[in-house]
Amino acid sequence: MLGRRMTSLVASVCALVVLTGVACADGDSPASSKSDPGRSTATDGATEDVTGVPLAEPAPGLAQQCRSVARSLGFAVPCPTKLPLVAGEPVDCSGDCVGLAGERGAEVRGFFLNVEGYDAKAGAPETVRHLIVEAQNAQDAPPSPCYEGVPAGALETNGQEVALLECPPDSPQARANIRHGEGAHIEHLLAYWDSHGIRYVASVHRTTAGDRALLERLVSSIELIGP
Repeated sequence: MLGRRMTSLVASVCALVVLTGVACADGDSPASSKSDPGRSTATDGATEDVTGVPLAEPAPGLAQQCRSVARSLGFAVPCPTKLPLVAGEPVDCSGDCVGLAGERGAEVRGFFLNVEGYDAKAGAPETVRHLIVEAQNAQDAPPSPCYEGVPAGALETNGQEVALLECPPDSPQARANIRHGEGAHIEHLLAYWDSHGIRYVASVHRTTAGDRALLERLVSSIELIGP
């Protein structure tokens, strides 16, 4: 996964994903998106419902964050124009949308957007609501975006064919073999594509029957913002 010494929520029992494996821990929580308290979508922004998840334009700062990180990384980054609300508010990156992936001492930088605990109109309180959007140089990416991902078809959006993978749950074997941060997507439905030497990934935790519709809408909303 991408993230500065990050862990990532992957299951309702607190499983947190670290850079080179998976572990449950207290510190180094993931750099999750933040809401913008200065803007309320309830009054000045239209929302759409995707399988019970309200989506809206992200907080105004996200576009600038994407432009800034594209200049820093030197390649176009995937900037969603629709994201779930968190506590009724639009979100952007927490920090600069830049994260690290890989083993200590050999990390690579990339784009990372992490949204956790987003709003939904139904579902148990403990339901995991977590999605990720990321990008890095394809030559630095793992062979598969998630360890032992199972092909789940494909979709075409914005003229781009996107492959889908079902990422399996956490396991001792996964913990022993994850090396490039792909543990962030454990138990997610994942979409990925390569373009101009860059690997683009978006994933949604598989907790409801609507996760594919949510992932498709997320991917279709992505704009590539260049340096």
